[in-house]
Amino acid sequence: MKFIQLKKLAVLALSVLLSLNVFLAITSGVNAAPVKDPTVYINGDGSVELTWNSGKSTTFRNNTNVNLGGLKSIAITPDHGWHIEIVLFDGISQEILDEDGYSLIDVQVKRVISVAFLENGGIDDVESGTYIAAYPDPDVGLVFHNVFADGFAYAYLIGLQQYDQIGESWDIYTNATFVQNVTVYLVLSINDLPDGVFPGDLALWRTEVVLGDVNLDGVVDGTDQSIVANANPDDYDPTLDLDNNGVINSDDVNIVAHNHGLESIWEQLESWTHMEGNFVYVYGITDHFSVFGVTRRN
Repeated sequence: MKFIQLKKLAVLALSVLLSLNVFLAITSGVNAAPVKDPTVYINGDGSVELTWNSGKSTTFRNNTNVNLGGLKSIAITPDHGWHIEIVLFDGISQEILDEDGYSLIDVQVKRVISVAFLENGGIDDVESGTYIAAYPDPDVGLVFHNVFADGFAYAYLIGLQQYDQIGESWDIYTNATFVQNVTVYLVLSINDLPDGVFPGDLALWRTEVVLGDVNLDGVVDGTDQSIVANANPDDYDPTLDLDNNGVINSDDVNIVAHNHGLESIWEQLESWTHMEGNFVYVYGITDHFSVFGVTRRN
């Protein structure tokens, strides 16, 4: 969509601020921590697997006090929708070779391992290959069956709520070059399901937003026309530039008027559900991207 790049910049700016705060918090903890404090610090959602020369291996997800003597290797793995932001060994920053997880052999750490994970914030890498997984958000997963050219996957929560939807609507987009199908899944908390609705009742739906539905409420009406007609010419909003010519004028208003009354029509995808802990994963197969949401099956 036209506003993806602006949102990407906002997400990246937020990531920088969060990274700085996390870095300061971790380093201050490392410098001040007495020996009896935990020797593995984990901030965010992910795991740290330690393997010793003896062959013993243990995976940690929270701060823990563990003997680092005889350490052989460390594997750092973010949860889906997260990435590795900072790694410190004894307060010294390490080069992050792969934000999606990597292993280090012959690790020399005497006292403290610190790892910070951050949420992807709506963007994730899409690499070339087959069955490439991307997690732009902890609640959105994509599996590309065949990717020819690298790119990014984007997922933005939007306010499109219609047709007895359950959960959330997501505007999903990618600039990676792919063929064949993509598996899309949205993650819902079981506790958030309405009374009387069970995981087996859920299905993944898709819609194309009608051109002119600028407030994303599922229908083109007078509200959209008023928003475009009253746009501030000194504050360019690409989401209101419906003909994509760099200006917002009467031509854009006419587009809204021409599509007045049109509604977004939801299409149910071939889909299924999977339970994991307190979450339900609602899967669907698609050959292109648009807006996705979860609702009841027909």
